[in-house]
Amino acid sequence: MAALDRVLLDAFVPEFEAEAVRLAMVRDAAGAARALDQLRSMAGTLGAASLALLVDRAAEALDPLDLPALSAAAEILARHARAIGEAGADLPPPSPAAPAPAGEAPETAPLDRELLEAFAPEFDQACDRLAGAADLAAATRALEALRAMAGTAGLASLRTLLERGAPLLEAGDLPALARLAEAARRHAAHILVSGEDLPPPEPEAQPAAAPPARLDAELLSAFLPDFISGCARLAEATSAGTARRAADSLAAMASTLSLTSLGAMLAAAPLDPFDATALPGLAGALRRQAEAIAAAGHDLPAPSPARCRVLVVDDSPLMRRLVIEIITADTDFELVGEAADGRAALTAMQALKPDLTLLDIEMPELDGIGVLRHWALRGGGAVVVVSSAARPGTPTAIEARRLGAAGIVGKPSGALSPDLRERQGAELRRMGRRAVGLPTAAAVGAA
Repeated sequence: MAALDRVLLDAFVPEFEAEAVRLAMVRDAAGAARALDQLRSMAGTLGAASLALLVDRAAEALDPLDLPALSAAAEILARHARAIGEAGADLPPPSPAAPAPAGEAPETAPLDRELLEAFAPEFDQACDRLAGAADLAAATRALEALRAMAGTAGLASLRTLLERGAPLLEAGDLPALARLAEAARRHAAHILVSGEDLPPPEPEAQPAAAPPARLDAELLSAFLPDFISGCARLAEATSAGTARRAADSLAAMASTLSLTSLGAMLAAAPLDPFDATALPGLAGALRRQAEAIAAAGHDLPAPSPARCRVLVVDDSPLMRRLVIEIITADTDFELVGEAADGRAALTAMQALKPDLTLLDIEMPELDGIGVLRHWALRGGGAVVVVSSAARPGTPTAIEARRLGAAGIVGKPSGALSPDLRERQGAELRRMGRRAVGLPTAAAVGAA
């Protein structure tokens, strides 16, 4: 067995494990294919032929799509990467598991007691976070953490149970998500006692939802123009005091008709600290919600905030992963694609139409300046350059800004530098928010 570079291994194993967890969490073929491509690229960068072979085996579950098989393959990939890290060399891949004979249920393998006892308190804390989530963003993060923990521990029943949270998130049903957290907590406790995975509990029977209360048509017709005028005053506010008075007036009007969705949107208004740049967007969302309520004749669920769609372009797989983790730590951003060279970046920009592209400069095929030249002629969205080759004042930086880059953030030399997150993560998020017109104060607290 050829020894592998220890420094590279130490950086590689946790990144590969994290990507394997993402594979276990995908819900569609496109997401699974992207995760597998990333794992295959990382295995090639390390020179681990056994991991590449395991990725190819996992890809057999794409057509037809077999999510349980992908989840099992992700666990095998993570375990084998850890084994390679401990050995310091590539290892033979594990043999494929033989399928159980028809009509015969596979035996339930006992679980590692030490692993279970370490898993249980962390899972319990994550259940607390889901049960106590104050908004959908917090609930989403907690649910994803629970799914990742269940997948890492190989507890298929918990993953199946937690899959029930996806439609609850879409419906914005925080009370039902809290009940799901309690069910997951109880099931994990039963698994701990038995020492083996158990069938998930049956879904709770849900009472039929009461029809929404109809609102008086005459009151609604009088309410709407006054509320729209209040939205205009909020959008034009230039001080915290003016914005607060406009928001309080709107909240009072919404309260008169018991419109809880409008009240919730106003409670999240960016007034402390005051951010004038966010007010027009909030006012527009309030107006659209009020108009939708008037058309429906009853209150409606508050809309989920749209997230900024991000494309990350860098020829280094590990640097792409670092940049992705940094930008998506801000819940206003979501990843829609990756590209490893300039030509692939242009194709992705045209197909995906991202709101924001984070662009490296030094790449094969077509460099970042070449991408900017094409984008400046017919591209959409905003571009922020993330590169050590475009430091302030250099000809490259000047050319990038001339071609329309909204900002430039440096990165340490070397794709494995550990200080990118610590020293420049906040600046990258702040620059990304500024480029797409989001208030920049929210970037400071993201981690």
